[in-house]
Amino acid sequence: MTGAIYVAGALDYETRKRYELRLAASDNLKENYTTVVIHVKDVNDNPPVFERPTYRTQITEEDDRNLPKRVLQVDDDCD
Repeated sequence: MTGAIYVAGALDYETRKRYELRLAASDNLKENYTTVVIHVKDVNDNPPVFERPTYRTQITEEDDRNLPKRVLQVDDDCD
């Protein structure tokens, strides 16, 4: 026995945030019970979405190298 708990598929925070398992152990003479609570961590599982598929920017040789040339805003929470 390893004591490890495995899941059959991916857990999704947006679907279910918490699981509670009631476990029993026995040696054929005595039994004992415990409860295991699993809290699903919310991670960003959505790829970023850009407003357009292509962006063009011109950079001249006189441009300051220490400044950003273009700033894009993306949405990565497309639920």
